[in-house]
Amino acid sequence: MAVKYKEIAERLEHDIRSGTFNQVKKLPTEEELMKQFNVSRNTIRKAVSQLVHRGYVYQVQGSGLFLREESSADYINLGSLRGLTQDLSAKSIETNIMDLCVLEADEGLAAQLRCAPGTKLYYLKRLRIVDKEPFSIEISYFKKEIVPYLNEEIASNSVYEYLIEDLQLHIGFADKVISCEKVDASSAELLHIEPDNPALIIENTVCLANGTIFEWSKSIFHFRKAKILNRINFK
Repeated sequence: MAVKYKEIAERLEHDIRSGTFNQVKKLPTEEELMKQFNVSRNTIRKAVSQLVHRGYVYQVQGSGLFLREESSADYINLGSLRGLTQDLSAKSIETNIMDLCVLEADEGLAAQLRCAPGTKLYYLKRLRIVDKEPFSIEISYFKKEIVPYLNEEIASNSVYEYLIEDLQLHIGFADKVISCEKVDASSAELLHIEPDNPALIIENTVCLANGTIFEWSKSIFHFRKAKILNRINFK
């Protein structure tokens, strides 16, 4: 089976993050990558475009693919959908499952997920703890027809690793809305802040490659600990 460009991008990202290219500060040439993965030039270029979009490399015409300066170890990467385990890989991350159940979409959730009221959804609420301190509260809703099974073991680790590697979902794109608001008393208690303190809020509407919405989520971040990185490529 031919290696897909997304798999190549994942392997190269892993190598970049583990320091494989730190001495040379650049990736192998297209020809070397074509030979390494036994794929076409077009496949390599599509894989590289993924790394450019994620902010790992930049291309200098005629000179090659260079690593961007590493600055993402302490930041939430807006260009990534793969969660804290990827964004804060250098940190110690723990997950407490607050709630996990199946429910029916009400009018509000149906509007968010573009589905009929009564549609079966997985509801997941997690407290994420980074370096022994509360970092964020994550509330997620997944369409059960697309994510048919979810348990605490999966939810305690990387849900997106499960969606991509086990369920083989082809995730396409997401809309993110960022806001700031005061937290309620229960959220404040979980995050160890005062009820009138603000929190950074990121809402995600996530679609499959065919445009079907399968997840809506809301993350509430500790205002003193969350930093956002958005790497932009000027074209």
